[in-house]
Amino acid sequence: MGLRFTRVTENDAELLLTWRTSPEITKGMFTDLVNPSVGSQRRWIASLADRDDYRAYMICDDNTPVGFLCFADIDHHNRKCSTGSYIYERAARLKYGVTLHTYICNYVFHHLNMNKIVNQVMNANDKVVKLQLLHKTRLVGVLKQHIFKNGEFHDVHLFEQLKQDWLEQKQHFSLEQIAAAFDDWKSL
Repeated sequence: MGLRFTRVTENDAELLLTWRTSPEITKGMFTDLVNPSVGSQRRWIASLADRDDYRAYMICDDNTPVGFLCFADIDHHNRKCSTGSYIYERAARLKYGVTLHTYICNYVFHHLNMNKIVNQVMNANDKVVKLQLLHKTRLVGVLKQHIFKNGEFHDVHLFEQLKQDWLEQKQHFSLEQIAAAFDDWKSL
């Protein structure tokens, strides 16, 4: 079965909290949770039901959760959004780290019908910066000393991916295969 994406539910709260408070994950995040608890995580997940500008998913290797994916700042008028993800399990990171971008872009451009993805990546997350460049995502620029975290300033790399540019790239997976991986993408 392979890579799958299921909408986050309150049952995922404890696992998400474990991942989100892991030093390996938080070092690349812009914010840290204040007074983290399973209860606050459940409340955050419950709040997502009323939002049209944010979607959250568990990344699964077959049926085993291995990471988190979100589509944020969804702007239907200007047809743009941002994305964020992390794969907690190292083996899954090695297995899916490169291909995850293909699923994300196809979901954004074909299911959400966006024209553009805009992402910001902190320089502490150097592997993601390299992956963005590998996938021919355009580096718009670098915001110098943009985030203060863990006692130091960090640069933020600003990337964009246009639908037209994405469609011109060679696709390694069929759109049907990608759509089938998302639990809320029922038809093309």
